[in-house]
Amino acid sequence: MTIRARLAAATLAATFVAAACGGSTPTAAGPSVALPSVPIPSFAESAQLEATLPTSVGGVTLQTGSLNVLALYTGGNTAANFLTIMIAGLGVSPSQVGVAAAADTGGQIQIAAGQFNGVTSSAIQTQVETVAKAADPSVTLANTTIGGKSVTTATYPNSHTGPVVAYITGDTLYLLQSSNPALVEDALKQLP
Repeated sequence: MTIRARLAAATLAATFVAAACGGSTPTAAGPSVALPSVPIPSFAESAQLEATLPTSVGGVTLQTGSLNVLALYTGGNTAANFLTIMIAGLGVSPSQVGVAAAADTGGQIQIAAGQFNGVTSSAIQTQVETVAKAADPSVTLANTTIGGKSVTTATYPNSHTGPVVAYITGDTLYLLQSSNPALVEDALKQLP
């Protein structure tokens, strides 16, 4: 697997499913990600989605990556489990999904993006809330504004890395997580 694909897969899984820090869901194995060992090329859609991600927030340089969702989806890892839940709940096929991510090497911030072609913002919002509650029923969900964007925060009781912030625009979901709120705010200001 390429470094870029590994980054995207690990960030996608860690940002949402592992945010519960010990919370469980029947389809999630926890924060570790067992990645397949085959090279995974990028989809054009994922490359376009990747281009929407910031390469620096708050002076922190980010690495970006995108990957072939069909290969990830059939790989049987935690990121695929998260995608399985989202895809099943939204009624789309893996071929309708693009995935990209950005993160720094020091683990200060993670940003995952998923584009669900043809799906409405309200359907994505509903599924995000469903998945958050499935990861840990004691999650606290709140709608707020950060960086000028309307977002939903998912705060898990045992999380040591801050809430997961979900920002939805059109058919695209961005998930951000950092223990530094200023980094999240700067990243949101840069997102479309």
